[in-house]
Amino acid sequence: MRTRSWVLGGLGVLVLVVAVDLPMAYVSSTHLRSQRASTVRVLARDEGRGLSPANSAKIRIRLRTVNTTQWWSPGFLFSGQQGALIAVRQATDVAWRSSLSVAHNRAAKGLSSYNYFVGQNAAWVGSTAQSQEHSYAAKLSDATTPAALDALVVSLHSSLTAVQSQVRAAEAKAAASVALANGSGGELAEASQLEQTAKHDQVSALAVPQDAAALQQVLSTNQPSSSASLLLSQQLTALRAEIGLNQQLVTQSYAVMMTVDQAGAENTSASASLLAQYRAGQVALTAARTATQLSQVQSTLNTLEQATAQSLSQDQCGHTTIPGKSIHISLSLQEMVFYDNGCEVQATPVTTGRPQLRTPTGTFHIFEKTTPYVFISPWPPSSPFWYPTSDVTWVMEFAQDGYYIHDAPWEAASDFGPGSENSDASASHGCVHTPHAVMEWAYGWTPIGTTVVISS
Repeated sequence: MRTRSWVLGGLGVLVLVVAVDLPMAYVSSTHLRSQRASTVRVLARDEGRGLSPANSAKIRIRLRTVNTTQWWSPGFLFSGQQGALIAVRQATDVAWRSSLSVAHNRAAKGLSSYNYFVGQNAAWVGSTAQSQEHSYAAKLSDATTPAALDALVVSLHSSLTAVQSQVRAAEAKAAASVALANGSGGELAEASQLEQTAKHDQVSALAVPQDAAALQQVLSTNQPSSSASLLLSQQLTALRAEIGLNQQLVTQSYAVMMTVDQAGAENTSASASLLAQYRAGQVALTAARTATQLSQVQSTLNTLEQATAQSLSQDQCGHTTIPGKSIHISLSLQEMVFYDNGCEVQATPVTTGRPQLRTPTGTFHIFEKTTPYVFISPWPPSSPFWYPTSDVTWVMEFAQDGYYIHDAPWEAASDFGPGSENSDASASHGCVHTPHAVMEWAYGWTPIGTTVVISS
């Protein structure tokens, strides 16, 4: 009897447990299925908004381990399925935040690269590229999903590539502009040439160096160049005029020097004053740097030129010379004057002997005339006085040992005159070099026996 009572009691308890647990397990399973389905929907939504595939795959594996169907199994209530699902939901949140953080960092880095490149190349990019910086910053701030952030990364990369191409094209264009400006006929090339000429001629380069540097800068940085180009063009025009005026004055000064020296050689009444004025004018010309200073020199030369011409005209005759024809040579003035009965009939600058072989002074006479003539050096090639065999057209010998008045076709017209006797390139070996046209005339004008007076 006791054994049966025990068995019956045990069966009663079991029936009671089953009657209580099964309904609870069913209710728990239904709730768990609902939560699992909700988790799947959240996961699908996050996948659509950019959850990384790797994180998504891990969560789906964990979801498959959550059992929501075996509610009838004994111990279901104590299997921990509810806790496992909660852990999966938490993992889903963590994965979402991680994907969002990674995507945000990637987009922020892309924006930083874009902003840095645009900032470093601001001169080469347009206002559109710079305004996009603010647009992209707003999009980064507004983006709430990895997908939106990844789309921003793609857009940033595309824009950066476009801006880089724009910069390369602008740099190439600027390089071409600089090359053109520096090329033959370009403003910068002309500026450089004129600066060198101005330096050589000892005149002011005005503002050409600064304006050329300004144009170089705007061309090389892709800035509008019209204003800088105009300023340089104006300076180049002024500098060309200044250089031209200086060269004109150098030529004029040489011509005035020839007439002043003639007046000095003829010892006209105003010759001393004219020589002093000329020397002062030469000092002023050498010191002149600006257009104003050059214009003042020009005025002085014009006045001196007129005064010298007047002095020579007034004193053409009445010079104290021997009767008939005579030739007078001044070594200090490097000037030769032809007289006929005290009247000047021709004058010319000449080149006489170099320092070691000066032309002798004194009174001589033309005793031989020859055309043409060949000079052969009496010195050996090892001597500093040696010269190559030289052909001339007319010679008139006035002193023994080979002292001649003759033409010198190797000497430029501008090389004759004061100072030429000290030049290794033009100075003679004691003869009197005479310009070709004057020598042609003098050869026919000068008879044998004509007196030649050479003074220091």
